[in-house]
Amino acid sequence: MCTLVVATQVWAAAPLVVAANRDEQLARPAAPPHRWARDDEAEIFAPRDLRAGGTWLGVRGAKLFVGITNRYRGRLEPPAPRSRGELVLDALAAGEVEAAAERISALDPALHNPFHLVIADRQQAHLVWNDGERHHHERLTPGLHVLSERSRGAAPTERDALLRRRLDERLGAAEPGLPQWRALLAEHAVDPMEGPCVHADDRGYGTRCSTVVRMDARGGLGFFHADGRPCVTEYEDLSVEAAGELSRP
Repeated sequence: MCTLVVATQVWAAAPLVVAANRDEQLARPAAPPHRWARDDEAEIFAPRDLRAGGTWLGVRGAKLFVGITNRYRGRLEPPAPRSRGELVLDALAAGEVEAAAERISALDPALHNPFHLVIADRQQAHLVWNDGERHHHERLTPGLHVLSERSRGAAPTERDALLRRRLDERLGAAEPGLPQWRALLAEHAVDPMEGPCVHADDRGYGTRCSTVVRMDARGGLGFFHADGRPCVTEYEDLSVEAAGELSRP
């Protein structure tokens, strides 16, 4: 996952909205969002990386969201002992935001390559990130936050600034609908790597899918997923499946 836009405590009717694009090698196999569980843990609703077994985002019922981006360090990272996709599963298994943030922060930083991990519900959103040496943990202030692999001082980027401008221009005071979120996530830049929607087919890389998650103030969950680049792929409403009853406690 390479772009996460997090709106926490911005709109009264929807205390949490997350809009996300996953950028990845085009040949890397993945399954679309579905209900599944790791070992004997509680069921989650999430896509799945079929190579490493983890995921880049998911929800646990209508109560907990977790999403991850890699963190750029200017070089190819050697394989770490553990996939970063397992961190999303670790956090969802914790069941609630603060316990999840504590669980991730307590892990050995050397287990995973650098990352930014968002853990959120209707009341709060936390960010745990690994800079390659240690973990950092912060509670996100109410507002709109943009995270990519180059955030928190990782490297210069135009994408974060572009998204901030578009958020200010397009979203305004009223909560946007799915068409507005799609327009944001489908935008391209002159440099194909700098826009939210990445086209780098010559490198075998690009935006693979796009997801919008909305937790409303009444306990409802919206989960909309485009299994392809959002500039050409319609979003499917998976809200009923995502919010279904958990089969395990």
